[in-house]
Amino acid sequence: NSKNSLLNDIDKIRHIPSSIIQGRYDAICPIRTAYKLHQLWPEADYISVPDAGHSSLDPALRSRLIEATEAAKTIKG
Repeated sequence: NSKNSLLNDIDKIRHIPSSIIQGRYDAICPIRTAYKLHQLWPEADYISVPDAGHSSLDPALRSRLIEATEAAKTIKG
């Protein structure tokens, strides 16, 4: 439902430190959607993984997810 889309409610989460991590060859969630999200949410880190697809088991994507998770551990709340 587009009415309940994250893109429509981005102001509700804008304050949360976040990363958008997108595999370049993700056929399920096209890269243009991640880019559009980042345009609306420039406070979030945007990481395009050039040699990855959709699966978090993909070594390149998994590495970036782990890096973002480790970085999140240092955020003071």
